[in-house]
Amino acid sequence: MLKRLVITGLLCAAFLPAAQAQDLTKVTLAFPSEGFLYVPIYVAQKQGYFAEEGLNVEVIVFQKGGSAALTAVLGRDADAYVGLPAVAVRARSKGQNVQAFAAVQTQFGSTVVIDGESARKAGVSAASPISARAQALKGLKIGVTGPGSTTDMLVRYLAKDAGLNPDKDFTIMPIGGAPNMLAAFSQGSINGFSLSPPTVTTAAQQGGFVLMDLAKGEYKPLDGFLFTAMIAREDWLSSNKATAEKLVRAIWKAEHLIASEPDKARESVRPYFAHTDAAIFDAAWTASLPSYPATPRIERDGVEKNISFMNAVENDPVTLDPQQVYTNTIVDAVAPTVSTLKGEAK
Repeated sequence: MLKRLVITGLLCAAFLPAAQAQDLTKVTLAFPSEGFLYVPIYVAQKQGYFAEEGLNVEVIVFQKGGSAALTAVLGRDADAYVGLPAVAVRARSKGQNVQAFAAVQTQFGSTVVIDGESARKAGVSAASPISARAQALKGLKIGVTGPGSTTDMLVRYLAKDAGLNPDKDFTIMPIGGAPNMLAAFSQGSINGFSLSPPTVTTAAQQGGFVLMDLAKGEYKPLDGFLFTAMIAREDWLSSNKATAEKLVRAIWKAEHLIASEPDKARESVRPYFAHTDAAIFDAAWTASLPSYPATPRIERDGVEKNISFMNAVENDPVTLDPQQVYTNTIVDAVAPTVSTLKGEAK
């Protein structure tokens, strides 16, 4: 199942003359979900940065996750995948020439929340050592979106790092997306779950306990983790260099706005979560804000942590040079045309 969202179509008239709007370059982005993982793209949309670059960006949301979204890119049904680089690492290890070319979120965007009673029984609080908080998973039923998903991998990673066996010491339950997760949590069918804001934020507002603040780099093994990136086929990047540069320039402007004027950026994002309670949205925004970079430059360490993360929880280890998985060529090409002080094209 997939859902199509036109990112700039409704904005073109506001920023460009009608005749010029017809000349916009169409770009299709494949998302594996919706949420705060894509805030820089939402900001670029609402602020008109895509339209200013002459782009008409359409987003296709693949409910079956990252592998399905990247498959659309490999099959030329989409131009770029926006999601976890680990998915691209696996594809690259199997001979698919894909590369990450812009950072969108540079801290782990998901975390784990458990119900307050389970936290009390385990004797954990925000003041507890990280290892003790992860051990609170023992004996619980923890929801994930699906087997092998990022949420599943995170729970397994935290458990193993805390000395737990994720297949024996607690129960991992595939639940699906946010509505199903919150319903199961509120009904007591699960004791906790792994997901991103604002779903985790909603559970916290209902008395849940967030095990650790990954967005702030509180958990050192995942601090600086490249969680969301723009990823495309190498042949698309080489034959659509100008378009890729326009995408990166728009994202760069958005990321600078988030870093320099977070309140203005927050108001740009709010319409995408119109049905989310204002208090929950504000809390989710505050929790997520540290996870967005000031520029789209990709750091090698963030990619290395994707590979280490995969190898810690998957049975098929990856032995791949991280340098093969990403490129800063597009970012470098755009850098001279962008003021890092004003976040605008010179």
